Amino acid sequence: MPIPQHTIPETPPLAAVGMLSAAVLAYEILLMRLFAIVHWHHFAFMMISIALLGYGASGTFLMLLPSLKANRLRTVFLTGTAGFSVACIVCFVAAQHLPFNALAVFWDPGQWGYLAGVYGLLFLPFFMAATSIGAVLRFGGPRISQIYAADLCGAGIGAAITAGLLFRIPPQTALVVVAGGGAAAAVLAAFRWQVRGRLLLTAAAASWLILAGLGTLQWETVAINAYKPLAQTLRMPDTRLFYEKHHPMGWFSAVQSPTIPFRYAPGLSLKSDAAIPDQIALFIDGQGMSVVDRYIGDPETLTYLRQTTLSIGLHLRPQANRVFIADAAGGQDILRAVAYGARHIDAVDPHPLYAVFLRHQLSGLSNLRIDEERVRYHSTTVRAFLQASPEVFDLIQLPLGGDGGSGASAFGESTLLTAEGLHQLWQHLDADGLLVIPLWTRLPPRSSLKAFLMAVTMLEKQGLSNPSHHLAMIRDWRTAVILISQSALSADEQDAIRGFCRTWGFDPVFLPGIRPEEVNRHNVLARPLFAEATQALAGKDRETFRSHYKFDLRPATDDRPFFGHFFKWRSLPEIASLRRSGGMALLDWGYPVLLVTLAQAVVFSLIFIGLPVLRTSGNMGGERITQRPGRATLLYFSVIGGGFLFLEIAYMQRLTIALHHPLVAATLTLTGFLVGAGAGSLWAHRAVQNGGNPQRLLRGSLITICLVGLLELPAMPWLMDRLGGMNIWLIAAAALGMIGPLALAMGMPFPLGLNLLNRHHPEWIPWAWSINGCATVISAVAAPLIAMTTGYTGVIGLALLLYATGYGVVPWMGERKP
Repeated sequence: MPIPQHTIPETPPLAAVGMLSAAVLAYEILLMRLFAIVHWHHFAFMMISIALLGYGASGTFLMLLPSLKANRLRTVFLTGTAGFSVACIVCFVAAQHLPFNALAVFWDPGQWGYLAGVYGLLFLPFFMAATSIGAVLRFGGPRISQIYAADLCGAGIGAAITAGLLFRIPPQTALVVVAGGGAAAAVLAAFRWQVRGRLLLTAAAASWLILAGLGTLQWETVAINAYKPLAQTLRMPDTRLFYEKHHPMGWFSAVQSPTIPFRYAPGLSLKSDAAIPDQIALFIDGQGMSVVDRYIGDPETLTYLRQTTLSIGLHLRPQANRVFIADAAGGQDILRAVAYGARHIDAVDPHPLYAVFLRHQLSGLSNLRIDEERVRYHSTTVRAFLQASPEVFDLIQLPLGGDGGSGASAFGESTLLTAEGLHQLWQHLDADGLLVIPLWTRLPPRSSLKAFLMAVTMLEKQGLSNPSHHLAMIRDWRTAVILISQSALSADEQDAIRGFCRTWGFDPVFLPGIRPEEVNRHNVLARPLFAEATQALAGKDRETFRSHYKFDLRPATDDRPFFGHFFKWRSLPEIASLRRSGGMALLDWGYPVLLVTLAQAVVFSLIFIGLPVLRTSGNMGGERITQRPGRATLLYFSVIGGGFLFLEIAYMQRLTIALHHPLVAATLTLTGFLVGAGAGSLWAHRAVQNGGNPQRLLRGSLITICLVGLLELPAMPWLMDRLGGMNIWLIAAAALGMIGPLALAMGMPFPLGLNLLNRHHPEWIPWAWSINGCATVISAVAAPLIAMTTGYTGVIGLALLLYATGYGVVPWMGERKP
């Protein structure tokens, strides 16, 4: 039976719900940003997990709370919103004081306790806010769709506001600002309800925010993990952080060390006797070190750069007319090209603060001019620059990448080292152009072999009958460099490579017609693993070699952009058996972090969903959840929650490629999906108010999601590719045009499902809120794991299958109590 009208309390203003929801999503984004600084970007998934588990737990709490009556709504909402504001800051500061070290979780059992402490502290603000919103939905009656719309639209607006805030203030200060959203929502609701003491509540909230804001003036930075490169660098005597600036793309910091000078020269020959100039170290989020060399125009300063593996391409193309430097960072590769007399150099890096620093902070250190005719520095991504440029280059130098040893790249996405990215680079080489791909190496080899296989595959797709004639590879003890030439490498060029290696003690790995005695001579391994593997990958039996190799060497693609993913499940027993002898180092630690996060999400979700089932099973009176309507409710809200997150994450990745900027893509996707879904929820509310059948509307929305999703599955990549290189606003408008219809339909299944529950099982609404939250937890963490295997196309296909399953469950949702 529906709830009698007199028991439906006055709900808080929709603006208060939207304000609280905006603050919650902003807090989640800021935690992701802060934990990328404090630890590593892997913890973005942990923050999503914590946030959504808070939503799942809140539904279970409301379901089990025996005193939850309509007249308690005001108390629950005001307590939750005000508590959220306080907990936002208090819990984050407390979590900072726990000595959690992510790198030690696999051998120090005590770290699991600290990890649980971090989870518990950061879980609390989300739980309090979600309890407030869940209580409003529980007693929303006919306004459920409006309340859910306010929740979604507020979250979408919060995502856009947070991106704007991060351009102006550091994330720790932004944390205080968004914390005020909860206090403001509480004050707004208190005035609507005319709660006694509302003026006192207003004064207390304002005073607290002022004090918290003043406190952040002394909160200059966050305590980063002691094992991050920046933290280790700052341990050196007299080292100082002399410049730092926050940006949505990462915390930029510059460090000087007068007592122990930096000597950063990756790939430098052990035979080198050249002096390395003074350097300033640059970091993004405390890692990804690059340097700025002291250079005042003296060519001798740059001699050491000519004695590294990374210089092999410029050694073959000295005085190149046009050179392109990808992800130039502090400019060491620019100086390398200058040392070889390159006439025109185009350098790009997506982080704009590199260019700002080089232009304005290097007085007296460097006279490198990055805005003159010879050197031009562009703040954009490699693919965006090349897509908009018709120019071709004599040499394209990629940044030193790959698995550098931290294992942090296991599920990091790269749109540069994919099959499509490699093809785009190839198209911008002139007839004799060279593409240079330097990579860090580990044993057994993996990143260099994956890149080599991608090069062979790409050359074959260009119709070249002998791809091996266009390839070369050299290595030292820590780096490997792959050369891809537009024209076949001549005998003179091959001899030049051999001579370069002899002079500086590097090892040729692959050359057309290379002899066994040429390899593994200077940096000696027990077996010539690199040479053997590249010969196999260039031959006819490459698929046999790849399938039997211990690591996954499948080429990365735009749909599966995980270049740093090498793990094979069948290798796990062997790795585990070698644990005591250091074998766990073979397993990139980012991958198990994701698996552990998924495991805890599943366990906690089962607990939160199962507790109400256990309670109602022994409950006298009301209908048991274990009967068919209860099972239908469990399945329905699980599949629509999982489907929503799968589609949102997959579209975000697709738009990152089209918009060439992760921040823009994330903001656009979150705002588009959430605001669009909010509009769909409002439309559903009006349709029901005008006499529409909720069950029929529900089925129609699910069919629409499946049809639109199937149409856009091939259409979006095709359209975004055609728009590539055009104005970013045009691409954004086209992306929103594709997101809009899908998001509009996706906003209907949840509130319409709650409407059906409100008619026959209103006491189950908090349980549905819990199920939906738990399903989104699991799908948010599972999405990248699925994408590593099937690509994001597989994630979208699974999402549509879940929505189709929801369509089949709808008839059971409308069953009345017996």
